[in-house]
Amino acid sequence: MNTEETILALNQHFPALEAVSNHPLRIFTVFTTPAAFEEALHFANLTLGYHKGKHIIGTDEGADIGISYILSNDEDVLLVLRERVPKSAPNVRSMGELYPSLVLHERELVDLFGVQVSGLPEGPRYPLPDCWPEGEYPLRKEWNPAYFNKQTVTYEPPKEEDAK
Repeated sequence: MNTEETILALNQHFPALEAVSNHPLRIFTVFTTPAAFEEALHFANLTLGYHKGKHIIGTDEGADIGISYILSNDEDVLLVLRERVPKSAPNVRSMGELYPSLVLHERELVDLFGVQVSGLPEGPRYPLPDCWPEGEYPLRKEWNPAYFNKQTVTYEPPKEEDAK
């Protein structure tokens, strides 16, 4: 399925995705809810032929975490489907059954952004070491690398009373 056909199919079935292309081999969508995202991801895989998982990109969007899944079809057209989850409760389902190649990328979401990925197979942390402090997510905007002690592998922000 070519770029134009994919955009037409996505926009007919999921108008909220607002699929667009600025390049013959690239399709982008806007951020959507996890429920709409999952439905669109299954549609892309099963109906549109986007069965190759290439990459997942996490972004800190202020109060939310943005998650972009990059997929491709047999014609090497890239499709970027995006979902947004609140930073206060960043929960998504693993898409490892559809795209086994993306499991390590989902582990990155866990380690670097604190996203809880339900259904993620058991395995080692990635990419952070096992001794990394729990609850510290280095790609969130509020995380300050100046407070990370490399010798002790601890995060030591100033206490409130020290800031006064």
